[in-house]
Amino acid sequence: MKRLALFILLSFLNGVTFGQDHTLMERTPEWVRSVITKSEIMKNYEVLEDVNPFYLEADFNGDELVDIVFFVRHKTEKKKGVAIVNRGSNNVYILGAGKDIGLGTDISWCSNWFIYRDKWVYNFKDKKKKFMLRLPGIEIVKSEKTSSVIYWDRRRYKTYIKHI
Repeated sequence: MKRLALFILLSFLNGVTFGQDHTLMERTPEWVRSVITKSEIMKNYEVLEDVNPFYLEADFNGDELVDIVFFVRHKTEKKKGVAIVNRGSNNVYILGAGKDIGLGTDISWCSNWFIYRDKWVYNFKDKKKKFMLRLPGIEIVKSEKTSSVIYWDRRRYKTYIKHI
């Protein structure tokens, strides 16, 4: 009986302590887990599990390999952002979570996110402001009137604020 109680207690504590890693291990491709565990940058961030969908995937940087993006929170500042993991280079890029993306340094306000597949990005307040995307982007929605599109400009990730 004592062994059973000890086993249950250790199982519970293991789930609490390593719950995120366990979930991450189950819910992401192996190559992502490898990059995250080896990344110096990711030591400052925790992966957020409560976002739906948990991650998005597309070829965001044009190397013909699927990349992954998921929500993170800075461990000390507690600000939220996104981490983009590029498969070909195994690099991790953080946007938000303490780094300004044009709509602040914390994207806790995000109500919805999805892969932006349109070829053109418009700012509906000024119809003249538009540009073409070569690759899919990530749109993070602040409200029904404001969102930000994260895209690769051939050298780095940038953001474009859309107003409706």
